[in-house]
Amino acid sequence: MGTIWFTVWCALFLNVQASPAGHTENQICEPGFDEESVIFKVTKKLLRPGTILGKVNFTDCPGARLVMFFTYDHGFFVEDDGTVMVSSLLVLQEEKQRFFIHSLDTQTKKRTLSAVVQYQGDHDAARSLQSDFSLQGNTNNLEVPVLHFPSSSEGLRRKKREWVVPPINIAENSRGLFAMLVVQIRSDADKTKKIHYSITGPGADQPPINLFTIDSATGALYITQALDREKKDRYQLLVHAATDGSASAEEPMEIVINVIDQNDNRPIFTFLGNVAESSSIGFEVMKVTATDADEPNSVNSDIRYRIVSQEPQQPSPSMFVINPITGAIRVSAAGLDRQKYPEYTLEVEAADMSGEGLIALTKVIISVTPGTELPAAQGGGRSRRDADPKIHHSSSEDMFPNLLPLPSEEGMRRRKRSWVIPPLSVAENSRGPFPLKLAQVRSDRSKVTKIIYRLRGPGADQPPVGLFIIDSDSGWLEVTQELDRENQDKYTLEALAVEEGQAEASETIEIIVNVIDQNDNKPVFSRDTYKGEVPQSSAEGFEVMTVQATDADEENSDNSDVCYRIIRQEPEEPNPSMFAINKDTGLITVNATGLDREKHPQYTLTVVAADMRGEGLIGRAKVILTITDSSSPSGWVIPDITVPENGIGPFPLQLAQIRFNEEETKKILYSISGPGADQPTVGLFTMDQNTGALYVTQGLDRENQDKYTLQVHAVAEDGGTTVGQTQAVVKVTDQNDNIPVFNKVTYEGEVPEASPTGFEVIKVEATDADEPNTDNSEIRYSIISQEPAEPSMFTIDPVSGAITLSTGGLNREKHPQYTLQVKAEDSAGKGSTTLFAQVKVILTVTANSAGEAKRRRKRFSTAPLSVMEN
Repeated sequence: MGTIWFTVWCALFLNVQASPAGHTENQICEPGFDEESVIFKVTKKLLRPGTILGKVNFTDCPGARLVMFFTYDHGFFVEDDGTVMVSSLLVLQEEKQRFFIHSLDTQTKKRTLSAVVQYQGDHDAARSLQSDFSLQGNTNNLEVPVLHFPSSSEGLRRKKREWVVPPINIAENSRGLFAMLVVQIRSDADKTKKIHYSITGPGADQPPINLFTIDSATGALYITQALDREKKDRYQLLVHAATDGSASAEEPMEIVINVIDQNDNRPIFTFLGNVAESSSIGFEVMKVTATDADEPNSVNSDIRYRIVSQEPQQPSPSMFVINPITGAIRVSAAGLDRQKYPEYTLEVEAADMSGEGLIALTKVIISVTPGTELPAAQGGGRSRRDADPKIHHSSSEDMFPNLLPLPSEEGMRRRKRSWVIPPLSVAENSRGPFPLKLAQVRSDRSKVTKIIYRLRGPGADQPPVGLFIIDSDSGWLEVTQELDRENQDKYTLEALAVEEGQAEASETIEIIVNVIDQNDNKPVFSRDTYKGEVPQSSAEGFEVMTVQATDADEENSDNSDVCYRIIRQEPEEPNPSMFAINKDTGLITVNATGLDREKHPQYTLTVVAADMRGEGLIGRAKVILTITDSSSPSGWVIPDITVPENGIGPFPLQLAQIRFNEEETKKILYSISGPGADQPTVGLFTMDQNTGALYVTQGLDRENQDKYTLQVHAVAEDGGTTVGQTQAVVKVTDQNDNIPVFNKVTYEGEVPEASPTGFEVIKVEATDADEPNTDNSEIRYSIISQEPAEPSMFTIDPVSGAITLSTGGLNREKHPQYTLQVKAEDSAGKGSTTLFAQVKVILTVTANSAGEAKRRRKRFSTAPLSVMEN
C-alpha cells in the first residue's frame, strides 16, 4: 500500500548552548563532575535572568552520591539537575566571565568545576554551537514536528520512498523565548549507530552565521533570534547526518525556510510640486507615491492616501483633493492666486492595511506659478527622498512545496527514509488570487493506478463548507478565500486517496492548517470615555485610575503587545505633563504638583494605546478628571473594604455598599471594572447595579494578590450618562495558611569530638509565605528528638536556628553519629493555630579539631541558595 506525500509549514523559534571543554570516560567509579571545566558559549553579550546556559553532570558512586550543586557567584544559579541559568542581568563586557560551580556529595566532599560564559562572534559560533553538545533551550511544553516516521500504532509508515521536505514557514519578528525549536530531524540509521547532525548554508555556517543551529546529537533544529523578512525572505539549509568517524550516513537533505511577512514597516515619502494659477478644477497637479517594505500585493503594503490639512485654507479649505488609491493630487476649487497665496502646504497621510494600518505623514509643498496649465509631474514630482527599498522576493512558485522527487540540481533527495510532516501555515488576510494553492498531496500508487483525491473535515465538507478544496486528479490542496485567525486559528482536515473503482479510501492522512496572525486589529479600550476625580492636594505618584485596552490579535506577540501614552492634556497649565501613564499597565498617576480646583477644575486627557510595542495600530480614549478639594471622592460614600483570605462563603458574599449621593435625586445604576471585575480574574467581584452592593464570588488568596483596585461607575438611568467615577480598594488580610518550609530536605554536618560546650555545629533555616513581620510568619525552632537519645547533646536557638553543643562527652567510638528531628513552628510557637514543619539533621562525630570543623562548616554553610519561583 502506498503512502501520501504532503507538506510542511511551521513557525517556532532558540537560545544558548553550552560546550564542555572536555569529556573523559572513567573505567572505575570516581564520583565528581564529568569535566574539569566547561565553556558556555552564547551569541549575545546581554543575558537576561532565566537564560539557560547549559548543563553540568555529576557521576554518582556507591557511598558518594550528589547532594546539591551551588555557586558563590550571585549572577548564576544551578538547579538540582545541573541546569545552569543566569539569575540576574548579565553584561559580558569583556566577552567572557568566569565563575565556579561546586558540588557536595553524601561524603560531604566539595568538588569544584571551572565555568566560563563566553560570547561567541559570528565567524566562530555556527560550528561550535552545532557540534559541542546538546542544547538545553526553551523547549518545555513545546510541540514541534519530528521528521521521522512513528511506529505503526502512531500513524502510517512510509517505506522505501523518496521525499522532498517542503518549506517551513516562520513569521518574522517572533518574540521568542530564544532558543526555540523549529523541527527535529531524525535518521533511521540512529537505531543502529551513533549519528551526528550538522547544517550548512546561509544562516548556518555562512552569513548571517549562527542564525540557525542544530543539536549534533538529537537533530533538533533551532532558531536563535527573530527573523526580518525585509532583510531576507528565504533560507536554504542542508542537513547532514554522519556516523562516528565522519562517514556519511545519509545524503544531505535540503530544508527551505520561508519568512512570513508582518506589518512592521510604515510608508515613507516627501514631495514638491507646481500648479499654474489658471489651472481648472480637476487638473492633476502631481502624484505622490509611498512605498511599504512589507510583502507586495498583501494588505500589509496596500496603501491609501488622504489630505490631513492645508495651509493656507484660503480661498477654500479644500483647494486640492487626492485620489486615495493612486495618490494623484488634483485642483478641487477655483481661486488659485499667486499674488495672494503663492504656496500651499498640504499634510498628506499614507496608511497601509487599506488605510487602517501604520501611517506616515509628509508635507507636500505646491508652488503656484504664473501662466497656463503645466503637465502633471511625472514620477511623483520632485521627491526629496528615494523611498523605494530594493527587496528581493522569491517567486510565487518558490512558495509552493514541491513534493515530487526533484532533480539533484534543484534540491537534495531524502531516500528510503520516513518522515512525519509538520502542519501547514497560512497567513491570514491573504489577498489571493483565489483559489490559492497550499500544497500537493500525492500517493505513490498514482504511478500504477488512477487515484482520486478527496478532502473532509471542518472547512471542507463541514462548515465552513468549501473553504478548502482538493483537486481530485492532481491532489492540489487549495484555500478558496482569505482566512481570519481571530475567527479560527487552526483547521484539521483529512485527505483521502481512493483508487479508481474502489469505494473505500486506500490511504488517509491528517493535514493541519495553522493560520498565522497578521496585525489587523486595533487596540480597543474598555470604555470610550473614562471619568475620575483627583484631590487637589494629591502628591506626585498618586494613583488616579487605570485604563485598559485589549487587542484581538495573537496573544504574547508584538501584534497584541499594547503600550499606552498620553498625547494631549487640556488645559496644559500649570504644567503640560500634570499626569503620567504607565506604558505597560495603563495606570495614570499625578506627575506634578500644582493642582488647583479654582483655576483648573477639570482636565481632559487623550490616551492612545498602540500595539507592536507602541509602534503599530492605535486606539484612543478620553479621560476626564475632576479636581476635588478633599481627599475623599466628591459625592461618594465608600467604606474601608477588607476581606480575610480563604473565606468559605456562602458566596457571593457582600463586602460593602458603595453609594453616590445623587441617587437621592435621580436613579443611579452602578457598575465596576478593572482586575477582578471585567479583567482577569473576571467575575471575582460583582456589584448590584441598583444598590451599589459589592460582592466577592469566591475565596481569595493573599499570597496570590493582597490588594484589588476597582473602578466604580455611577450612570444616570434616565439619560445613560456617567455622573461619577471613583476607585474602591479591596484589601485582603492574611490568615495563617502556610506552613514553614525548610530550605533543605535533610541537613548534614560534622562535629569534632573535642568540641567545647557552646560550639556551633550547623544552622537550619525555614521560611513562611504568610505576611512578613506578623505572627503568622514568625518562626520558632525546637529539637523534638535525638537519636541516640541519651544523653541530650545539642540545643537550638529558637530564633536563629543555630544548633550548638550543649554538653561535653562526645565519643566517636560509642556514638559516631546523631540524628536530630527539628521543628519549625510559625505564630512564634504560640497559640492553637500554629503550623509547623520538621526536618532531619544528621551530625557526624569526627576526629577533626574544632578549628578545622569550623573552617569546613564555614566553607559549606555560606553557599548561597536560590529558588526560582513557579
